[in-house]
Amino acid sequence: MFYQIIKAGKDEIGLVWDSTDGKLQIEAVYLPGKEKMAKRIAWDFPAIHQPPYAISGGMDQTIIDLYKGKKRKFDLTCLNLKRLTKFSASVLKQAFKIPCGKVATYSGLAARIGNPRAARAVGTVLAKNRFPLIIPCHRVIRADGKIGRFGGGIQMKRELLEREGVIFGHREVVYEKYVWP
Repeated sequence: MFYQIIKAGKDEIGLVWDSTDGKLQIEAVYLPGKEKMAKRIAWDFPAIHQPPYAISGGMDQTIIDLYKGKKRKFDLTCLNLKRLTKFSASVLKQAFKIPCGKVATYSGLAARIGNPRAARAVGTVLAKNRFPLIIPCHRVIRADGKIGRFGGGIQMKRELLEREGVIFGHREVVYEKYVWP
């Protein structure tokens, strides 16, 4: 298992990945935070190889582009989803479909996976999302149109959405036209 610290302007994004039989598998993406990125990664993945090692195939630039709000194609088979429950995988796969520049509600996402009463469970899965930016959990908002919580903090969530073109109106509510049907 390997890791890379990706520079996105003044911010650092962590990427943990492995390669099995030449196939790239991303294990986790770490959003910028207050603590040292390498220390966070080493804590979560004690068996990780040191020192950092650059990922192949331009994946680091894809992560930077996603962080900057740019639309990028991504193949979900590059993510290691094997450790997830069936429910968690279905939530993350559905969240992956939310287009750049749009948002969905927790309850809307729950309905899309065929479990309309599971909005809280959807929120719990997204709170544990190991692939932020790739699986755009920042694009999921509360039913009242307010931003809701986010692992990188509310300010980062707002910045990510604004970079994608989402506009907030009165009382920090996302305009209806940005909600994914």
